[in-house]
Amino acid sequence: MTICPSCGQQVPEGNFCIRCGARLTEFGHHRRFTAAPHERLWRPRVVSSLFPQLPRASMQSFRAALLLGIGLVVVLAILKLFPVALVAAAILVPALTVLYLVDVDVYEDEPVLVMVFTIAWGVVAGIAVGALTRAVSSSGDVLTGSTGSTAVVRGLWIPLLSTAAMILGPLVLLPYRKFNDVLDGATFGAATAVSFAGALLLTQSIDFFSNGLHPGGAIGQWVARLLELGVAVPVLYAALIGGSAGAFWLRFRAPARDRKALGVLGLPAVTLVVAAAVIVGTSFGQIYLSDWAALAMYAVVTAAALLWLRQVLHVGLQEEAAEIETGPDIVCANCGATTPRHSFCLNCGVSLLALPKRRERGERA
Repeated sequence: MTICPSCGQQVPEGNFCIRCGARLTEFGHHRRFTAAPHERLWRPRVVSSLFPQLPRASMQSFRAALLLGIGLVVVLAILKLFPVALVAAAILVPALTVLYLVDVDVYEDEPVLVMVFTIAWGVVAGIAVGALTRAVSSSGDVLTGSTGSTAVVRGLWIPLLSTAAMILGPLVLLPYRKFNDVLDGATFGAATAVSFAGALLLTQSIDFFSNGLHPGGAIGQWVARLLELGVAVPVLYAALIGGSAGAFWLRFRAPARDRKALGVLGLPAVTLVVAAAVIVGTSFGQIYLSDWAALAMYAVVTAAALLWLRQVLHVGLQEEAAEIETGPDIVCANCGATTPRHSFCLNCGVSLLALPKRRERGERA
């Protein structure tokens, strides 16, 4: 046994503390992300932030799938198959999210019911907001510009309505004590947000599909806009709504001693205001900036939002570890080594709380 220099608890000797996840052999180095200890906490990573319950090998597969999907969108745009590229961009991140939810069985004993509700809420809300946008705007197509009163509607009121619609879905599940982890709230929020973004994009672009497979336009502008609407926007929404939903779970489900761990960014009211402000700001940027400038703006803002989401997940996983007693040895689903049953793997440092909650004997490694 040894004393962890991070949490001060007596833990078994090994590479990582089984209680807090700190590296026992290199304490003082960069802080690691508890859901993916091979990554630094303060580095934005899309896959490990949006899909934190994946083992490391699966994270690599999902990362490859995301890159291949982006490449497909770009190739379709280069071939000037813009409508097909738009559909591919709209379903890319939502499809990976559904695959993730099914792969890790994140919803325990009611996977189908809760998954359908989470995704369906986002899809229905996205269609409703998209239809409203088309009804109140002179042009509902997000691929065209906006000016004057239309810009105010699409830059201010629609984003505010979108924020409210996305967060309400996860909050429906907040009273259920079965889903009592911060990680649950963040997962519900992210899943709802990406399905909302995809449905919103397709609904707002209905008129565009009547122009045939080759509607015209500069390839470079199309590539920038498709990456913006199909990748940057859903990832940004997932980070913002996932972080906000996680803050609700931290405030109302976490032990009282841990509720101030994130300071003001752990307060639900503050997180909602920040999320709404970011979505409004980026929406105005999308309207008034050039396509490539808007994409650059989204890249910077999304990176910052992912850092916030990682903090929420990190705190949630650590606060759960304090309430768990050390159990018998188990096999880590991430590295395959033997480790005491607790919060973090003694060998690889992955959060055992972040891995799938149910794995039947003989199931996938």
